[in-house]
Amino acid sequence: MRKNSAKIVKKVKDFILKNNLIKNKDKVMIALSGGSDSVCLLHILNTLKNDMGFSLYAFHLNHNIREEAKRDEKFVLDLCKTYDVPLFLESEDMPALHEDSSLGLEEIGRKKRYELINKIMKENHIDKAATAHHLLDHSESMILNMVRGSGIRGLRGISVKNDNIIRPILNLTKEEILCYIEENELEYVTDVTNFDTDYSRNNIRHNILPHLEEINDNVYNHFFELSSVAGEVDDLLNELASEVNIIKEDSKVYISLKDYYSLHIAVKKQILFNMLNQLGIKKDINSRAINNIVDLIEKNNTSFEINLINNIVAKRRYDKLYFEYLSKDKRESINWEVDNKNKFEIKYNDIIIKLEKKDVLDKNSEDKYVDYDKIRGKLFLRTRKDGDKFSPFGLNGSKKLKKYFIDKKIPKEDRDFIPLLVDEENIVAVIGYDINNKYRIDENTKNILSINYKTMRGKHERRH
Repeated sequence: MRKNSAKIVKKVKDFILKNNLIKNKDKVMIALSGGSDSVCLLHILNTLKNDMGFSLYAFHLNHNIREEAKRDEKFVLDLCKTYDVPLFLESEDMPALHEDSSLGLEEIGRKKRYELINKIMKENHIDKAATAHHLLDHSESMILNMVRGSGIRGLRGISVKNDNIIRPILNLTKEEILCYIEENELEYVTDVTNFDTDYSRNNIRHNILPHLEEINDNVYNHFFELSSVAGEVDDLLNELASEVNIIKEDSKVYISLKDYYSLHIAVKKQILFNMLNQLGIKKDINSRAINNIVDLIEKNNTSFEINLINNIVAKRRYDKLYFEYLSKDKRESINWEVDNKNKFEIKYNDIIIKLEKKDVLDKNSEDKYVDYDKIRGKLFLRTRKDGDKFSPFGLNGSKKLKKYFIDKKIPKEDRDFIPLLVDEENIVAVIGYDINNKYRIDENTKNILSINYKTMRGKHERRH
């Protein structure tokens, strides 16, 4: 083995031993995309397996997104035959899964990938799954988390290990990986979407990190050091936060606020993060929402409710704070006729909808307005049906309502409960979101229908 490659292999081995990533007789499965990073990981672990006493397997998921997906699959298949490494091959229609989800394509792919990895590990008694994340990935994640407002926990970046998921080359730079690939004359495939800067992670990689590297060429190691410090602080906060007991019951968690008030503000926030973690929310937790809850508690609001993410609500009832999933069975679909188009008010689930015919519009109001005289026949309030189409304001054409909901990132579980105002021909408005472009007010408008939408949450009220 050439000099640089030998140093890199030793660096990875030392990293594995230091972090106790692989033990003797472990079964280790590599997530193998066929790209340079995972090919490098495969070659290094294949070099180390006899010396360290572990056996090696590989996993490949065909996402069916790109035309080259079949090429990548064949490349991985041939590569594993060359190395005599057993391969678990899976295929999923990611575009179809994306169509039915409010999540981005990248996030859906990540979730499905780890879901399949865990399933295969359980069925085949595999001890560890190794991914090829490296220092550049780690730095990207830290910046992405900071931009999303995730707080101190986000500065941990990518963990060296999460349960049975390990990252043996997290301490390697991209340059070291490419050097290793070149010295050992390893072939790999290239995913062209890695250069598409419409993806946030790629934008950071190609447009932001190079500028930081110009300031300090050791920036990735400094990010790694910062993440270690953040991890130590996060661990300390977790230890202090354990003084307050988090109780979990079915789809909710709660704490008693009796021992909460005397704690440091950082520990208070950590408790709230941990409550969400116990509900399975480990990503995309915005610090602003946590700060709002802390502020309301400090102001001694004995009763409040705040909508968070993933259909979770935070609410206080006297001396207890709850985080819970909204109960779906309490929400209902509707199909009601509007018996008076001139003035109508109705309560639906936790919202109040008001319709009123007017001569002039109020420019200071948050109400939505449509041309009253463009309405065809009777008006109805209902929820969605198969085949519904909608022409959002500003769009001359129409799109499937399902696609509109996806574009608006409305969670799949909420879409059946979004109220629609419809006449005998079209959807006039998606209540709380948009009006139909065909019903917009123009210079010929004489009569106006105002649409008022109000959500009631305890003492807090949200208007649209």
